[in-house]
Amino acid sequence: MSGRLAVVIVGYDSADVIAECVTRARDLSDVSDIVVVDHGTDGTADIAAAAGAHVVRDPGNPGFGSGQNRGVRETAAPYVLLLNPDAVPDPDGITAGLAAVDGDARLGAVQGVIVSRATGQPERSQGRELGPVHLYGRALGAKRLLRLPAVRWVARRVRSFADHADRVPDGPVSVQSLAATAVIVRRQAFDEVGGFDEAYFLYGEDLDLCRRMRGAGWTLLALPDRFAVHEGGASAPTVVERELSWWRGTMRFAAQWWSPGRWWAAVGAAVLQWAVLAARQPSSAGRAWHELVSEPRRDRAQRQSRSRAALAQPCA
Repeated sequence: MSGRLAVVIVGYDSADVIAECVTRARDLSDVSDIVVVDHGTDGTADIAAAAGAHVVRDPGNPGFGSGQNRGVRETAAPYVLLLNPDAVPDPDGITAGLAAVDGDARLGAVQGVIVSRATGQPERSQGRELGPVHLYGRALGAKRLLRLPAVRWVARRVRSFADHADRVPDGPVSVQSLAATAVIVRRQAFDEVGGFDEAYFLYGEDLDLCRRMRGAGWTLLALPDRFAVHEGGASAPTVVERELSWWRGTMRFAAQWWSPGRWWAAVGAAVLQWAVLAARQPSSAGRAWHELVSEPRRDRAQRQSRSRAALAQPCA
């Protein structure tokens, strides 16, 4: 295949979904190659190869960001579609995304609407960078309240929540963050910031990538076009496991980037979420505390230690 768009898919125990993902990726226009990095041992790699993908086998499972970085290194196209194995790309939306990056040399990444296969509704995949208010909302289960018309009406008028209530922009709009479910990145921008931070295992790595892209002067764009249909939750066997992974990654991001006040607010939200998970599954209480509170605090302490060491270095 020849073209200006490479597709990189990182799978883990994705045998049930990888064939459709690769097949639909092959139907996209202007695709140069499709790379599947398989971090599992369930036969995903063999299915992907049979569907026409170039396969990289890495059963050591170093994490989503690490797999994406490795996959991107296997390609040379100027644009790369970073795709989850349980996401089916939409040809028209991807074409609109390519047109957008073609039209703006400082556009580092673009994404359209991600639709949940289970509900048929748009997921929250773009908008403001997550903050403490979002963490408290998740811990308290506020997402369920958005089903109520009155709550959605209020959320649309609160800046921090507007992109939760209105998940389809009226037109192309510059945003702070894009989810890595199905996102087109400009290779130049991705390489300039060093790709994903491989210290993240799963979740949070897309927040970090977007933060560093914006810091380097690149813009991020959300489109109203549908980019993909997403199965969702395929990488986690249970709700508790998914929550632990989400909070661990997101708290790592908070530890790395947030000011002291925002950081301690995040810790409070994590403690609240720990109480919820411990009540739901008491056997997971010890691990949940480690993942949600202890490890993020260690991350924060290490970051502060590195910052002090950098400040202590004599000027050249």
